[in-house]
Amino acid sequence: MKSVVSAAVILTFIGGTNCLPSYGLLSNIKPSNIEVQSIAQSNHQQLIARVGTTLDTPFYLRYGKTAYLPTENIEIKFSQVIQDSRCPSDVTCIWQGQVIIGLDIIKNGQQVSTLTLTLIPGRDPLPIQFLDKYSVRFIGLSPYPKSTKAIALKDYIAKIVVSRN
Repeated sequence: MKSVVSAAVILTFIGGTNCLPSYGLLSNIKPSNIEVQSIAQSNHQQLIARVGTTLDTPFYLRYGKTAYLPTENIEIKFSQVIQDSRCPSDVTCIWQGQVIIGLDIIKNGQQVSTLTLTLIPGRDPLPIQFLDKYSVRFIGLSPYPKSTKAIALKDYIAKIVVSRN
């Protein structure tokens, strides 16, 4: 099995249900690019997947986790949910709201910057440049808010794409 070196992303599945497709986290990566190790813990297992992605390919990143672009030696960590004022799906609002997240950029093992990205539902995401030759677009964030349920930080999953300028 080919392994990709990166920070670990921890996924949980209970009762033998495969969690990879349901989280959408690895939808753009062929299984041969993932090193998976099962760890038994009481009544469930955790899967540790070392996640690699490529330029110009949208990927999903859970809050607190890191994606790795091996061809560029860049890591991107979803480090902050600064604001989530999106209008809940079960409410009528006069403004659709917005969501602002922070991504840590790590090059050659050193954090070089933190990007602040804003997404306003219904508008095209603007690319944010970093390291003079890359850009990142924040395409989406799930789950979408509901008025009856607060979203825990650990439940946020950002959809991101990184490109070379």
